[in-house]
Amino acid sequence: MNKPAPIVQRRLAAIFSADVAGYTRLMNVDETSTLRLLGSHRDVMDRLIAQYGGRVANTAGDGLLAEFPSAVDALQCALGIQERIAAVNEEVPEERQVNFRMGIHVGEAMVRSGDLFGDAVNVAARMQGLAQPGSVCVSGAAFDYVHTALSLDFDDLGAQHVKNLEAPVRAYLARPTGLPLSRALPPVHRRAEAHLARRFHELCHAAALEVTHTDDLEPVEFGVIASVHDAPGIDQERLAERMGLNLATARRIVMRLEGRGVIERSPPATGGRSRVLGVTPAGAEILQRMRPAIRAAHDRVMAPLSEREREILTDLLARVIKTRDIKASNI
Repeated sequence: MNKPAPIVQRRLAAIFSADVAGYTRLMNVDETSTLRLLGSHRDVMDRLIAQYGGRVANTAGDGLLAEFPSAVDALQCALGIQERIAAVNEEVPEERQVNFRMGIHVGEAMVRSGDLFGDAVNVAARMQGLAQPGSVCVSGAAFDYVHTALSLDFDDLGAQHVKNLEAPVRAYLARPTGLPLSRALPPVHRRAEAHLARRFHELCHAAALEVTHTDDLEPVEFGVIASVHDAPGIDQERLAERMGLNLATARRIVMRLEGRGVIERSPPATGGRSRVLGVTPAGAEILQRMRPAIRAAHDRVMAPLSEREREILTDLLARVIKTRDIKASNI
């Protein structure tokens, strides 16, 4: 039986189009790091688009298409995204920076199975093509809605001939009012290792918690499950050592996980006093399901770093921790 053709709807909308400037070059320089940083930026974009009442309609490669019921909201969202990406890029070498060009147009769009298409989408894409990396270009139709509602400066680019349209389209570059970018780290903290280490731990913990909270687990509890799985037959004392926990904390976590049926304790095969730990089938299922998601969450945290920079950071952190552990063991 043939399925009915998808219904095509028409509606007036503010169309937001974005793509990465120099995407092919970035991928050739460092594909893994570019994809990681792009994923981090896209998280910001998705969050802000939803916050401003928009809807992501189409995504393909480095491009994104969204619709908003309001041109004002669309432009505020676009400028907010550009500001946040610019703040991240301050910490990224210039040759690896991922910058977006963005375009906005107001017109009648056609919607089919959630995807947008039609002349309005074409114009928004052409405005995007006129934008400089890190900027937003709006059509004359969008400008009519936003220029009196927002305290912004606009550069008039004049009438632009765009592909697949006979009539030229007037275009404007929207620029923020010159307010400084928000900075997450005041200069006084940028060289304070203890402050940076605390903030880094908070970022990693929050990223992992987004995954583990769905199963009412703390990230450290997931770490215990993973450690027991990767070191079968480990006892609580060696688990505490492996995790860098004090023994009382390790015991408390094991008891909770045992109560949930994800960790089990068994007598040692050699007849020793300490009971050995193992992961139950329920724990193995949690580990298999969550481990890729946690790795992806941590990848997003590390997105500003290249692969080599990430290896260097890991090596330096491990060196500091190992030196401290050796000193503690000699006390």
